[in-house]
Amino acid sequence: MMIATAMSIGATEVAAQDASLYVDAGVSHARPPADVTGDPATYAMLGGRFVLGPTFGSAYGAQALDANSADWLGGTLGAAWRTGGIGGPGFGLTGSVVAFTIGRPTRYDAATARLVPEAWLPLGASTLRLRGYGGLGRSEVADPDGGGGGPPTSVISDLWAYGGGLELATPLSAGLSTHAWAGAEVYEAADGTFLAGYVGGGGNLGRARWNVRVKYWDTPGGDELELRATLSIGLTRGWTVESAAGRAGPDPLLGSPAGIDGGLTLVWQPLARPASPPLIALQPSGDSTTVLIQLERDDAESVSVMGDFSAWEEVAMERRDGRWMIRLALPPGIYHFGFRVDGAWYVPDDAPGRVTDDYGQLNATLVVPGP
Repeated sequence: MMIATAMSIGATEVAAQDASLYVDAGVSHARPPADVTGDPATYAMLGGRFVLGPTFGSAYGAQALDANSADWLGGTLGAAWRTGGIGGPGFGLTGSVVAFTIGRPTRYDAATARLVPEAWLPLGASTLRLRGYGGLGRSEVADPDGGGGGPPTSVISDLWAYGGGLELATPLSAGLSTHAWAGAEVYEAADGTFLAGYVGGGGNLGRARWNVRVKYWDTPGGDELELRATLSIGLTRGWTVESAAGRAGPDPLLGSPAGIDGGLTLVWQPLARPASPPLIALQPSGDSTTVLIQLERDDAESVSVMGDFSAWEEVAMERRDGRWMIRLALPPGIYHFGFRVDGAWYVPDDAPGRVTDDYGQLNATLVVPGP
């Protein structure tokens, strides 16, 4: 699992960005379990990641620093779709393709594709998230020397995978948050069925972010325990140091057992253009919630909001830096609303819960959860 570990270093979750770019450089080291014969491997790694609207991707290359290892290349390309979820339930779908190749003496090529549907539900200040997982993969192991002087050999294996899990994210205070998750996965591979169940947690404290995961594997070759810990610390603006270490899980595609690995990476972010702010932001406080509404219409001369919360009377919004804003203190409930932009009715495409009322008018929906 050396490749998966090296590619995961620097892959911490990032906030929504309209466009961002990360450049990663670091070292990683892996060694087989104590009961497995094999040589340790050390790599120098260089690569990067990008986010451009709904698309994302990465590309990494590694050079072996010892004679027992082989150079490798790997990359990811995907896209994510989200709807709703601003103060209320939401849905999403993420698709991605991962491919990598290891060089001589034994060439190993692999590619996987996955789809991850998810749904989330606010529970007060917390968020409950349900994720599914489905994917497939193919790998080929080619030995041009036939294992030492024999004829060339090639082994192709296919993989089907599916599963799901739950995650609960809870903010504790300003600058401190935590989340926990649990789930299960099934891998149907050429060597048999791999079952995996996992629990984990993580969070942030100031500039530091951490994650810990424990995963139990029931494999055709016996039970395996995967342990993973990651830590990311922001240094100065645009620079982050990230580390990962633990016991990697088995590789269902290759049929290889788990191993011990870890790495350290320095990350530079030369480009970070924030995405548009959410239309709705909620700040719970006692029996009511402060609702921040922000509408980007720098071409408008006047904007007001109206809905159930104002008895459908117009409430003027304030213009700041090309953005129209207003704060409302609202009790728990479900509200329908919309905007008047230069006198014309307007509901943006990304508004939560777009519905048509009995009069044929399009409205948005705001859900303010209870305390």
